[in-house]
Amino acid sequence: MTPRFAAALFDVDGTLLDSTDYVMGAIEHVLRQHGHTPPPRPQIGRTLGPALADCYRVLAPDLDPAPLVAAHRAWQKERVRTMPILPYPQAIETLQTLRAAGVRCAAVTARSKVSSLGTLEGAGFGGLLEVVLSAEDAPRTKPHPDPLLLALKLMELTPAQAVFVGDTESDIVAGRAAGMTTVGVTYGFFGEAIAATKPDHLIGDIAELTPLLLGV
Repeated sequence: MTPRFAAALFDVDGTLLDSTDYVMGAIEHVLRQHGHTPPPRPQIGRTLGPALADCYRVLAPDLDPAPLVAAHRAWQKERVRTMPILPYPQAIETLQTLRAAGVRCAAVTARSKVSSLGTLEGAGFGGLLEVVLSAEDAPRTKPHPDPLLLALKLMELTPAQAVFVGDTESDIVAGRAAGMTTVGVTYGFFGEAIAATKPDHLIGDIAELTPLLLGV
């Protein structure tokens, strides 16, 4: 069996990890702490994907985003080992299947390194991801292609050799800007609205990557 791509790069929250309470809980806490009533979670979800500061510029445009981001990171750091964050159904098995077939796997997230590495390891992805890049690892995060191109450089691959799988508009924009094939997932923070970003492929279950990438 010859895989169609040498590597699959993944967004983390809303793609590999079902981290809704971890992500939304932090935002809700920070907004209340700074005198704002959090909007409904679907509305929050539509702001996710870019750098955290950009999310807070939308959710609290009257406030300096820097202290909000700091409070957000602190809230998540305190809970990185205690708050249950689970892989989506079939996520672990899908990456295991891909790796066994020779497809290399990596993750690129806008979350901070301490929380992204901790939650991925805690959810069982330790050893499955060759590279994990977080917010601190590139000058600009998604929707800019910088972290994706850095991941490919570290893996010594070209954009044409890899797909990027994500659940937000920023993921699809970044993957397209990097010259990669893009896969949008409908089970994440954007839900079915991810289709409007026109990814190259659209899946409703991460297990659908197996036939897509391996042709089986």
